[in-house]
Amino acid sequence: MKILILCTGNSCRSQMAHGWLQSFDKSLDVHSAGTEPAQRVNSKAVKVMAEAGIDISNHYPKNVDRYLNEEWDYVITVCGGANESCPAFIGKVKHRIHIGFDDPSHATGTDEFIWSEFHRVRDEIKQQFYDFYLQNLKPSIEEAMDAKEIVKEKYSQIALQDNTSEKSSCCSSSCCSSSDFSTFSDSYEALKGYAPEADLGLGCGLPTEFAQIKEGDTVVDLGSGAGNDCFVARALVGENGKVIGIDMTDAMIDKAKANAERRNYSNVEFLLGDIENIPLTDNIADVVISNCVLNLVPDKQKAFSEIFRILKPGAHLSVSDVVLEGELPDNIKQANEMYAGCVSGAVQKDEYLSIMSNSGLINIVIQKEKVITVPDEILLNYLSQPELDEYRNSDKGIFSITVYAEKPAACNCQCNC
Repeated sequence: MKILILCTGNSCRSQMAHGWLQSFDKSLDVHSAGTEPAQRVNSKAVKVMAEAGIDISNHYPKNVDRYLNEEWDYVITVCGGANESCPAFIGKVKHRIHIGFDDPSHATGTDEFIWSEFHRVRDEIKQQFYDFYLQNLKPSIEEAMDAKEIVKEKYSQIALQDNTSEKSSCCSSSCCSSSDFSTFSDSYEALKGYAPEADLGLGCGLPTEFAQIKEGDTVVDLGSGAGNDCFVARALVGENGKVIGIDMTDAMIDKAKANAERRNYSNVEFLLGDIENIPLTDNIADVVISNCVLNLVPDKQKAFSEIFRILKPGAHLSVSDVVLEGELPDNIKQANEMYAGCVSGAVQKDEYLSIMSNSGLINIVIQKEKVITVPDEILLNYLSQPELDEYRNSDKGIFSITVYAEKPAACNCQCNC
């Protein structure tokens, strides 16, 4: 969840609010800015926040202009003085909120009084932003976490299936129906490095086919499952390259490691981790791949920002994913089982590409696109027959796309290098 806190002047209130909000939940992506920011962080604000155990000394003041091209869940203005006018944010934002406070840096009088003003405003910010967090952010975060737990449970069930059992597709009997989505997954059988025991049929494309992987590359596969794409990538990077698989499901990591050990692969590694907080250092990957996974991530902007972070300058990604054109019926969007099945968590195709662009990626190209037709017998679990007929006759659709994008070869600190 992305939150921008705005103020005029030296923006010490936005920096304190930033510090408090981040302390309530580390998963929040919080930024602070001003319309006329000072050259450095207000030293008194730094000191009173340090007394509360929060370090804002590195929250150097930033101008709001640098954030206008990004999309935000919340933009919160914190100006509160009678002589102030709150900045008007002209960027794209879902919710605009005002929580005003006095500017303690304008306090005059004795040192004792000025310090008391900084303490008073600090404590007011803490209380009001904690109330805001409890009322507005925490429920949404918990809902997203519930969705993640559903995904973990469903994909753990798939990982624990016997290898000889019928493959599970992205929306199979282990996920959201008794019928296989044969239109989701593509065949890997002709690809070098293909490991049948690692192919659980969970993809919606062949990202490795388009990923321009070279010998010696370091490749990171996000949502690596039992290792299928990793083993195909390994055949391309050779003995001198490296492949790292990231998955948030313990059972999948265990299965992937066992598959790698059986094949004596020493340059394929599997790590337990969250795509919204990838457990890798900056600028490590020559190529990032992912197959029908990012649609399952609640905060897709954070996920692509993390992908941007781990890519080397000039490196690239190739990801296959599920996207939409037109809004799905509400009953489908609200169904947790359909979320686990890669459908209701998908976003509009234009929005998906925009999220990639907003993360700093360039040269974004759709390499392959195909229509996904969800069988009637599945949709009838959520829609009445008239609703299904209306949906079928609409211009709405579900698509699998494989997308290529690059991290700029040279970039400044504003693009998270």
